[in-house]
Amino acid sequence: MLNLESVLLMMVFMGQRLSCRIIVGGVVALSFLLAAWPAFSFLYVGKGDTLPTLEFTDFATDTKKLFDKRQQPLVLVFFGADIDTKEERAIEVLADIQNQRSFYRQRNIELAAVFVQPELVAKINEIVEQAHIDFPVYVDTASQSFEKLGVYVMPSILIVNADGIIHEGLGYTRNIDVLLPGEVQVMLHEKSREELNALLKPETVERTMAQRRARLDYNYAVNLVQRQEIDLALEKLEMALDKDPEFVPALGEKGCLLVKKKKFQEAATILDRTLAMVPNFARALDCKAELVNAEKKGGQVEAAPVKTNPSSWGYFSEDEDEEETSPQ
Repeated sequence: MLNLESVLLMMVFMGQRLSCRIIVGGVVALSFLLAAWPAFSFLYVGKGDTLPTLEFTDFATDTKKLFDKRQQPLVLVFFGADIDTKEERAIEVLADIQNQRSFYRQRNIELAAVFVQPELVAKINEIVEQAHIDFPVYVDTASQSFEKLGVYVMPSILIVNADGIIHEGLGYTRNIDVLLPGEVQVMLHEKSREELNALLKPETVERTMAQRRARLDYNYAVNLVQRQEIDLALEKLEMALDKDPEFVPALGEKGCLLVKKKKFQEAATILDRTLAMVPNFARALDCKAELVNAEKKGGQVEAAPVKTNPSSWGYFSEDEDEEETSPQ
């Protein structure tokens, strides 16, 4: 099976017969196919290598910054913006890092972003403003990202330890907000590789027959809620909870329906229990806010539109198999 480097070399070799535009287009297309590739995202350096001396230009001060001898760990984010997708991903990744700024400060991690397309330097301000970052941004005016590191996915992240040894090179992936800090913790021996892998790919827990039937009852209840048949929906939710008392969606929905029935004390108890189990359960949070508002207004409950997709209520994962269907 051909690896990425082999494919790129073949494309360069064929350059005598292909126009430059086709070659560049092929590399860009290939990089998007590999955007979530778990492999190391730099061609000319690898894990365990010493970081080569790099010199970039500070975007804010126009002064040179040398990255050579290390005194603290380093996270370098390489990004570009020649197409909308690269720009959007750059904003997403930089914003994620900024949102976890305290995590990196606590561990004395140096953060730096490197823009690899100096001909598009005007794009930097827009990206920085949308990502709201406060760590330094540099411009790679000498193409060292490509010539010394061989970066090929945008954005890409290089993680370097305090001794100047490369720990990991990450390409863009949807879970970078978990993967990057996790790799930093592995580098600092705060977390094992096995613990990080378990966090990224939790084992699927097989549901019991009772749990499956509880979910069927819950789905049926949701169907009834759509028809405004609140009492029947509550009966179905009770059936679901009899089978699986810890089934959070059913518990939260029961609390929501009790709010609509103005049974505020019982609703508050159930919603508090739900949020104690899953603090960020969106459906329960919305209903708790509705409850508080109703109590302030002397028991008047405002009608609110009911979402038709339970997965949007903040509990089920987007990719979870919906193997059971609601009775019609």
